[in-house]
Amino acid sequence: MKKVAFIPVCALSLAALSGGCDGDDIAGPAPTSGSIAFRSDRDGNWEAYVMNADGSNPTNLTNYPGDDRWLAWSPDGTRIAFWSDRDGNREIYVMDADGSNPVRLTDNPAWDYYPAWSPDGTRIAFESYRDSNHEIYVMDADGSNPVNLTDNPAHDWSPAWSPGSHQR
Repeated sequence: MKKVAFIPVCALSLAALSGGCDGDDIAGPAPTSGSIAFRSDRDGNWEAYVMNADGSNPTNLTNYPGDDRWLAWSPDGTRIAFWSDRDGNREIYVMDADGSNPVRLTDNPAWDYYPAWSPDGTRIAFESYRDSNHEIYVMDADGSNPVNLTDNPAHDWSPAWSPGSHQR
């Protein structure tokens, strides 16, 4: 008989450790290793962590003042995108899956947050308040070429890519 393990995210004890299930607690398993990325304030502020799929070996990836939140695995599992206010403003960052080489991708006085990798890993969609309104932007995975996709008066929130989406 084949063993199948699943983790009901909000029922998992991580929800208690990370302050509840408000949508950005757990990034789910990495596409290649099965590691789970999550955020926790167990060290005094919101930090990015990874752990094995069985809950063992939780490891703090970030150790900066300010919040590090909304973790998103790259499709190949080698990098994690997230937003942080470590520099005084919510910006999009990426780091290697082990927490090394953090790089700020956005640098705008308005909040940039909720990153989502494209299925091929070449672009990152994100929410921004750059136009005094919540809009969805997309940029290259290195932070270049940001483009507003939803330029309208309505609030546009939390982008997500379709798994089979075709990009321009």
